[in-house]
Formats: sequence, C-alpha cells, structure tokens
Amino acid sequence: MNPLRTLSLALGAAFVALVAAVPAQADLTAKFQGAVSQILAQPYQAQYVPLGYDSAFPYGGVLNTFPVQDYTSGSKAGNPDAPPWPIGFELVSFTSLDGAPLKGHIARQPGNHPGVVVVHGFNSNGRDSAVRWAAMLARNGYNVLAFDLRGFPPEYRAGGNQPLPNPQTLGWKEAEDVVAAGRFLKAQAGVTSVGVVGWSFGGQETVLALGLEGLLPETSRVFQAGLNFSGPADQNSQIYSTAVPMGCQTPLCTFPVTGALLILVVPPSDTTNPCTVLTRAQTRYGVDPYTIMSRTDGFQKQTVVKVPLLNVYANDDPLVAPFQATMMAGYNAGKPLQRTLLLNEGLHAYYNDRWWQSKATLLYFKALLPGASVDGTITTEPTVNQTAGGAPVGEQLADLRTPTRAAADALAAPFVCDTTRPSPAFASMP
Repeated sequence: MNPLRTLSLALGAAFVALVAAVPAQADLTAKFQGAVSQILAQPYQAQYVPLGYDSAFPYGGVLNTFPVQDYTSGSKAGNPDAPPWPIGFELVSFTSLDGAPLKGHIARQPGNHPGVVVVHGFNSNGRDSAVRWAAMLARNGYNVLAFDLRGFPPEYRAGGNQPLPNPQTLGWKEAEDVVAAGRFLKAQAGVTSVGVVGWSFGGQETVLALGLEGLLPETSRVFQAGLNFSGPADQNSQIYSTAVPMGCQTPLCTFPVTGALLILVVPPSDTTNPCTVLTRAQTRYGVDPYTIMSRTDGFQKQTVVKVPLLNVYANDDPLVAPFQATMMAGYNAGKPLQRTLLLNEGLHAYYNDRWWQSKATLLYFKALLPGASVDGTITTEPTVNQTAGGAPVGEQLADLRTPTRAAADALAAPFVCDTTRPSPAFASMP
C-alpha cells in the first residue's frame, strides 16, 4: 500500500475517533451535572428521626437506626443494633494487586446489571459497618461487593490480635485493594459496569483507587464513577490536624485522637504513634514512611481521575475537618466531572439524614453507571423512612468560595514523622 495513503487513513481514523469522543465527553459531563443537580434538589433533614424498619432486609425485623450507629454499635456483629447480612449475600475471597488475601460479601443479581463496590471506613468492624449500604444498593438492583481492606478483617480479633502478614499502610496499599475489589466484581457473570462508594477512610481509598486507574489505559480501568463521603483529602494533613499541641514540631507532637483510632483498629493494637504503623509497613513492603504518605494525597491525585467523582463533606465533622473539603475543591477547578459539596450539618461520613444520603447515592449511580439509566430493575428508592421538613440540600451547603490549587497546597501539613520535611504530597504532585 502507498505509504502516503496509509498515513492518510491513519490520520482519518484518528480524526473520527477524536470527533466521536467530543460528544461522548459532553454527554457524560451533562449526566454528571444533572445528577448533582438532582442530589442538590433533594430535601435534607439534619434532625432526621429514624422510624420503622429498613426494607433493604427483606426478611423484616431490622429497625432503622441513627446513621452514627454504622460505625459504633450497629457495626458489631451480634449487637442488637447490628443487622445480619441479608439473604442473597455470600462470603467470597480474592486477592489484592500484590497478592494480599481479601474477604468480602457479594450479592449477585440475576441477569445483566451494573455493580457497586462499597468501601468501609477506619473501623475495626470493617465491612460490617457498610452492611446497611450494601443491602440498600442490592435492594435497588445492583450487584454489590462489600469487603475488608487489608488489616481490617475481624479474624485478627479472634486470633489473639497478632500482627498481620500484610499490614495497613494508612491508605497506600488499601487503594490497591479497592482496585482489586472492582476487578473481582467486574469479573462476575452479569456485571456490566462498576462504580465505587466509600465513607471516611473508604472515601479516601475511593479517590486514591480512581487515581491509580487514571494512570492506566482506558481498556484496563474498571470503575466508571466514584462517590466519596468524608474521605481525608490528604492522610498526612489529616493526622497532623489531630496533633497536640496544635502546630507542634517533632519530636514534641502527640496524636491522641489518631492514636485512639490506631489502638482500636490497627493490629497488634500496641501503639498510638502513626509513625510506628508506617515503619512496620516499611518493614513489610520496603517503602519508607515519607514515600508511603506521598501516595495518600487524594486532593492532588484527583487530577488524573478520568471518571465522574463527587466528594461530600460536613462543616461540623468532628473527625475530618472542613479544610479537607477545601483541599479537594481546590483541585476540582477546571474538572467538569468533579465536584465537592460541604453540608452545613452532617457530622462524619454517615450523615444525619440516612434517607437523603441513600437517595443521593442511588441517583448518582443511576445517572452515571453505563446501562443503569435504562435498566428497569435499577431503582432509586431509599429503604428507610424520610423525615419531613428538610429544605433542599442545595440550600444547606457551606460556602467553599472558589478555592485554588495554591490555597489547597497551603493547607498541606509538614511530614508528621519529621516536621522539618515538607508535606509528602509535594513529593508526588501531578
């Protein structure tokens, strides 16, 4: 074939592909903006009162509860507040990208339908804290996988609380676990597309996992939409925000709030020092603490995310301060498929109004997961009661103004293990 003709055909094909991509991107942007508008129009009742039963559990008898119980008594198997996994969920095992063993509960729907991975927070009860959300999504027609991130499985508590062979890394390796979970779900028969939603630490991992996939060719990605509730924008800055005294310099820093969580959640539960946790991770994975923390800055890694991403925070959050929302919003600028919302009232991760948060999640994935909008079995009905009197959530947002990347970077804290070093986030800026 004539070389000039070959070149002409190749350029023509590339032009056709480019032209086709433009309306496809515009259509996706319109869907994302439409979904956000729908979410903002829904009533939000900060004084939500849980009544009756949660219909996500078809056998009945599971009372609706206050959302805060999802990471307290409601996540402890055997507690009267904790629902059992619904009929239709089964225990499964798979491996992370580095071979670390993972376990979860999966619900498979008959036929061909979208799926959602749900990612738990920094909770010693792992996937049990997400059971109501997994059940709610399954009840609305989705294939669902809820799994334990590495270092979180309940087996360690029954086994004498010994160190695990694949310890936690405060965000780095756990993001790989989320990608592996997405691939596992997508490989199931009948799963047509996959989204991911996470709360708190799971929200951070949602963003980081989407960032990892953003570095891959499109054909290698699995997630097609992400939803983050109260995920730390930067784990290093999150830890430093709990330092005592405020603005301290090492070695005079202590981390009582973070330390209390470490004792509760991170086996072998013998340290309140996050740097000890990172050093143990270095021993296992061969990566130093500074580099590990440089891989947990979701606010910057948003820049490589290729799919719709909605971040939601609360201005009265006692654990993840609202400055984290400002960091996320600063890097949303110029990204038509990204948005950060800051509720006036909501507390942490599982917000005051369980009905609204369920509705928002269902509207989001119905609009943005390929195939969901035309799938008659995919519904958008919360499985809990609604409390009357709430104004549209769009009228109950704190003003994030117009934060910039520079403003977000200014909020990044020095390295928690050595405050003479700059923020690890700057070591991996896109």
